[in-house]
Amino acid sequence: MLRPTQWTKNSLVLAPLIFSGAYGQWESLFAALIGFAGFSLTASGIYAFNDVMDAEYDRKHPEKKNRPVASGSLSPVVAILIAVLCLSLGLGASWWLNSEAAMIAVGYVALMLLYSIALKNILLLDVLIIAMGLTSRALYGAAAIEVEISQWLVICTFLISLMLALVKRRQELVRIGDQVDLGRRSLQAAPPVIAWDQWINSVAGITILAYILYTVDTRTVEHVGSNHLLYTTPFVIYGIFHYLGQVQRNQNGEDPTAALLKDRVMWITMIGWLIAVVSVLSGLI
Repeated sequence: MLRPTQWTKNSLVLAPLIFSGAYGQWESLFAALIGFAGFSLTASGIYAFNDVMDAEYDRKHPEKKNRPVASGSLSPVVAILIAVLCLSLGLGASWWLNSEAAMIAVGYVALMLLYSIALKNILLLDVLIIAMGLTSRALYGAAAIEVEISQWLVICTFLISLMLALVKRRQELVRIGDQVDLGRRSLQAAPPVIAWDQWINSVAGITILAYILYTVDTRTVEHVGSNHLLYTTPFVIYGIFHYLGQVQRNQNGEDPTAALLKDRVMWITMIGWLIAVVSVLSGLI
C-alpha cells in the first residue's frame, strides 16, 4: 500500500543536489536526504488514500485486487489513518526544512488529491498531472537545499516524466486488451496503442533535444565551467532508446516502474550517466 518500489521516483528530489554541485556539502546532502525521506512519506500517504478511493475498481483488476484495501485484508479506516500519519510525517519534515519546500509539498498533495478524486478519469489530463507530480519532486529538491533550479532541468524533468506517464498508460491499455471495463475510466475511450506509441516517441525525441540544449545552454556552461556536460548525452540517448525498445518487447503490459527496476542494462546506463555527470561537475572530464 505504501509502494516502496515507487520510491525510486523520489530520486528526482536529489537531482538539484547533483546538478548544483552541492553534493560535496554535508549540510546540503543532509537536507536532500531529509527531503527524500519526507517526500517518500508524503507520496506513500497519497498512495494509501488512492487505494481507498480505487478499492472498487481494484477488486475487478487481475493484479490490483490483491492490494490490502481491495482484498479486504485492511479496512478503509485503517488505510486512511495510515495515510494521515504518512502525510503528517512527510509534511512535517518538509516544514522542518523550510517554508518553500513545505509549500511545494502541500501543492503536490493538493494536486494528487484532485487527481485521485476526479482528474484521473480525464484522458491525457491524467498523464499531464502525473508528469507534474514527478516534476514537483525536482522543484522540491531544489527548495530543500535552497538552490535555484535551472529552467532547462525543469523542462527535461517534465518531459521524461511525461514520457514515463504515457508509457504507464500504454502498458495498462495493453494489459487489459479488449476488457476495457477492467481499466480506469479514462482508458475506456482511449485511442489504440499505436497512437500512444506515436506520442511516446514524439516526447522521447523532444526530451533528448531538450537535454542537449540544456547541456550547451550558456548558463549551464558558465555553471559547469565547460561544455563537457554534452558528453553525457550518449547515455541519455541510449537509455531512452533501450527503455522504449523494452516497452515494445514487453507485450504483457508489465508496470514500467517494475520493469525498470529489473533491467540491469538500464541500471548500468543510469549509473554510467551519473558517474559521467559527477565527473564533469567535479572537473575530472
